[in-house]
Amino acid sequence: MTTGMKRNLFAMALEAFYWMSNCAYGAFIVTTLTDYGYNPATASAIMTVMAVVAFATQPITGYICDNYFPHWKVYIVLIGCSFPLYLLLVGSMRSMILTIACMILITLSMLQLPGLVDAWVLRMQRDDPSINYGLCRGSASLMYATVSLIMGGLTTAYGHSARMILGVCMGICSVAIALILHKQGLGDTGNAKASVSAVPAEERLSTRETIRILAKNKAYVHLLVMVCVIWLGSSCNSTFLPTLVKELGGDSGTVGATFSINAYCEVPGMFLISLILRRFKAKNVITFAAAAYVLKMAATGFAPNLPTLLVVQMLQGVSFALIWPACINYLNRIVDDRVKSTAVMTFSAASLGISPIFANAIGTAILSATGDVRMVFVYSVCATSCGLLIAVYGHIRKIWK
Repeated sequence: MTTGMKRNLFAMALEAFYWMSNCAYGAFIVTTLTDYGYNPATASAIMTVMAVVAFATQPITGYICDNYFPHWKVYIVLIGCSFPLYLLLVGSMRSMILTIACMILITLSMLQLPGLVDAWVLRMQRDDPSINYGLCRGSASLMYATVSLIMGGLTTAYGHSARMILGVCMGICSVAIALILHKQGLGDTGNAKASVSAVPAEERLSTRETIRILAKNKAYVHLLVMVCVIWLGSSCNSTFLPTLVKELGGDSGTVGATFSINAYCEVPGMFLISLILRRFKAKNVITFAAAAYVLKMAATGFAPNLPTLLVVQMLQGVSFALIWPACINYLNRIVDDRVKSTAVMTFSAASLGISPIFANAIGTAILSATGDVRMVFVYSVCATSCGLLIAVYGHIRKIWK
């Protein structure tokens, strides 16, 4: 086995074990809240608060990785902080104050890490071009899908605490992989000994300089706005899909199966994204995936029964499975190396942070006003359609690079 293959396997393992650990919380938190007596509107309101926290912290973490501390150190500290919180969360569910406090701390630690891991993999590519981001992210989806099925069954049989314990075990494995990658000197400076600071003091950018570089990049700003608008609609899926599943007669096991199908269907597209991008321009792949998102939201909202709803989730394979890695690859090409971690984590914060803030708030308002979760998905179709129009506008005005 070549050195490049070994490095790819370790990078794939990092993504996979992180997302398996994330699954214990992220895929089941709404179901956990409702199982402990929180009504769907309250649960979605709490999720909105978490989205605010995630949005506020990720760009800061990216800036720290660009200028002060290497990715491996920040990753290990943050994910390590989440382990005791995972174990405390279920026991705090009887108190709303303690529940929100635990969830905020988990958001500050575990839930801001997707952008950090992606930024780290992109830095690894700089040191070793043989590392394939699509394979890394696809491996994460594959294992997320597998473990969500296991965790759904585990929750049904033994309760939420058992699932959280498994999540901690997966997180500990990811820490071990992070240490191995650090010893190989990948992803920060290319020098395994350079573990104190990511960038020499004289080369660090100020916050103002970082913002100026990103703001002047029209292609980056356009991508950011487009994805934010798409996620204004698609973010409702993760928050309100469990409610729709329960209305159609499902339980926690069904919720796990639904998210598992989503994740399994991401795998082929992510594994093949490098080949796809060699044949088609990233801007065209992103636009196609945006159109697929419109179709997915519409089909989900109008699914008449559970079997149909489960089949509809297969559209994840031509929506998220294409748009996310295509955007990351496109961003990697158009953004200055000096601000890349900040750019990736701002992108992640905007799409997975600020958009869910408004999506959850709007969805909660719609659900409270109508009492019909399907009306939330009607809104989702409208929002994703606007994102598609922004992508098309970029083609007309030649903003895409």
